[in-house]
Amino acid sequence: MTVALNPRIRVREAVPADAEAITNILNDAFSANPMQQLMYPNGVSDESRSKSAARLFLPIPPSEGETFMVVAELLPEGSDGPCEIVAFSDWCLFRNPRAEEEWNVQEVPRTQEQLEEDCDVRVFNEFIGGLHRKRREHMKGDPGLVLRTLVCQTNRQRLGAGKALLHWGTTLVDELGLPLFLESSPTAYHLYKQFGFEDIDVFDLPIFDLFGAEKCEGQDWGEYTALELAGPPAKGCFRSTIMRRPAKST
Repeated sequence: MTVALNPRIRVREAVPADAEAITNILNDAFSANPMQQLMYPNGVSDESRSKSAARLFLPIPPSEGETFMVVAELLPEGSDGPCEIVAFSDWCLFRNPRAEEEWNVQEVPRTQEQLEEDCDVRVFNEFIGGLHRKRREHMKGDPGLVLRTLVCQTNRQRLGAGKALLHWGTTLVDELGLPLFLESSPTAYHLYKQFGFEDIDVFDLPIFDLFGAEKCEGQDWGEYTALELAGPPAKGCFRSTIMRRPAKST
C-alpha cells in the first residue's frame, strides 16, 4: 500500500531528552479517552507525570522483547525554528519464537505502589490486564512486532504524524517478514484499517457493570468497530479491537 506522507513530518527514535514531551503528549492524547478518565478520575497530577517520564527509558529484560520508542516531529515552515514533537509510538519486537513457559505467564495484578497514586488500580488491572491477556492469547510465542502505544497531540492531528509512525513500523516488519499486532481504541480503528490491519478479536469490557460508568455525549465506546467479526458490543461495554497485520508475502 502506498501512503502519502507529509514532508514536514520527520520520524526518529526517541532519546531520553524527549521524555517530558512524550509524557505531555500521552496525557493530552488520552485525556478524552473514557478508559483514561476511569483510570484517572481526578486527572493526572504533575508528580505522576514526572514519575512516568522517569520510567520511560528504563531498561527492560530481554525476555520482554526489543523496545523501540519513536517520535514524529513537525518541521518548521522555514529554515529557522525548532522542531516540535507531535506524536509518539512505542513498539516491542520479538525476532525469534519463544517457548511457552516464556510467554504463557499469568500477569500479576499491579499494586497502588507500582502505579501512580492517582490511578484507580482496579480499572487499570481490568482494562490493561485484559488487553495483555488478549495479546498473549493471539500472539503466543510467535515472532512479530507489537504496537503498544500510538498517540498524537490533539492540536496537531490530521498532519500525518500517526501515518508516518505507522509507516515506520510497517516498513520494519515488511523488511523482517513478520506480522504486526495491536489493540485498537475506537478512535484509531479506521486508521489501522487503512494500513492493512485485520480484526481478529474484540475485548468488550463491561464498564457500566464493573464501574458504573455511563456514556457521555460525544464519546466513542466502539459501537461501530469490528461489527463484521463480532457484531455490536453489549450495552455498557467499551470495545477494544485486537488487530493483526499479516506478514508480507515474499
